[in-house]
Amino acid sequence: MNIIGRFAKNLVGSVADAGEKFLDLRRLRGTPTQSLLKLCDDLISHKGVASGIALAREMVYRYQSLKSDEKLNFLLELNQQMGPNLLEIRKAAGEFSKTPDEKNLVQLSRKIKSNRQKLFSRMNMAPNGTQAIVALRKDILDFIPSHPGLKAIDDDLRVLLTSWFNPGFLTLKKIDWDTEASILEKIILYEAVHDIKDWNDLKTRLVADRVCFAYFHPALEDEPLIFVEVALTKGITGSIQSIIESGEDTEEGDTAIFYSINNCQQGLRKIPLGNFLIKMVVTELATELPAIKTYCTLSPIPGFADWLRRELKSGNSKLIQKKERKILRTVEEVDWYKDKNRCNELQKPLMMACAKYLVEVKKNGKPLNSVAKFHFGNGAQLYRINWMGNTSAHGLAESFGLMVNYLYDLKHIETNHEAYVQRGDLAVAKSIRAII
Repeated sequence: MNIIGRFAKNLVGSVADAGEKFLDLRRLRGTPTQSLLKLCDDLISHKGVASGIALAREMVYRYQSLKSDEKLNFLLELNQQMGPNLLEIRKAAGEFSKTPDEKNLVQLSRKIKSNRQKLFSRMNMAPNGTQAIVALRKDILDFIPSHPGLKAIDDDLRVLLTSWFNPGFLTLKKIDWDTEASILEKIILYEAVHDIKDWNDLKTRLVADRVCFAYFHPALEDEPLIFVEVALTKGITGSIQSIIESGEDTEEGDTAIFYSINNCQQGLRKIPLGNFLIKMVVTELATELPAIKTYCTLSPIPGFADWLRRELKSGNSKLIQKKERKILRTVEEVDWYKDKNRCNELQKPLMMACAKYLVEVKKNGKPLNSVAKFHFGNGAQLYRINWMGNTSAHGLAESFGLMVNYLYDLKHIETNHEAYVQRGDLAVAKSIRAII
């Protein structure tokens, strides 16, 4: 952490220490949930700055001290007690309907904002408050599958975190072998696409023809939020093995391959960080390495294998023709990929099925595949499907070894993005259209 950041945190801590003498925390009695909820009420209604910071710090400390079941009880109660007041909203909406002026609009806006949003904004005053709120959201996301009512709190947090983690507040940093060891350890820990085995493996991804960039936030300065690994190659690469296991001469490279994008903070899931990261890295590389002319990903296809199995099992797939089903079912045989003849039979129908999955299988008008949706939304073009692009056990299980190149053509990124956002149009290369 830099000197300014450390000074700011120490200063906030000192203010909290000073404010604590104005509080009487002994009166907070009852169960941990009850005392914490009373603390939340005090924090929302409090006026003093120093005592407010002290209250926020106490709330963070008490929440972090709770056991998992206690956290759940607290969040369920918080959801009930601090949601928006529907009666007051209806009354304010009626006033605005009768007299639609700016004064009534302001009143309506204030009523719509729930006390939860106000609480989290004030909780952020605590030392390490932002980090605590990100951790709290992770807890909520873990609880939502069994307690969907908590999604209301998550909606409030997403509004706040999206504004707090706006790209204007983020810093793009290049990660290299000279980066602090504490950050390098986290790169190893957070790599979830292509595992980094050890420090030697990490070094091969940070030197010569390999680069890595990460986003950081001032409030979480030593914690990468999201990072992308890039290989500089001669032409567009279709095999992850060739990237991870070998290298090329940077001076001859004309293509930047984005082969691994990792979200580091579970509490920031669905906060749009990656959309801006790739574009920022493209801009950085275009300035630093003018020889690079092509920007492309080498992306996994999570969910393809599961989808294809469901289609084959259904027996009435609209996308998989009857004559192809028998051949495609051979992917269920053990070690099918080791049989050259079987691979030759499978290659065309399997790549056709994958192309249809990426382009035609949609949910709410958007691609079902999360990676495809991400890159199409960023303005990329579905450029190429690669046969046996990932022959690892994970790659074979996830997508039968297939991988995809999404092309980031600087001349067409914004046009593609607008077509996708406005009309749902997908930028797809002619070669992919021909396969379909």
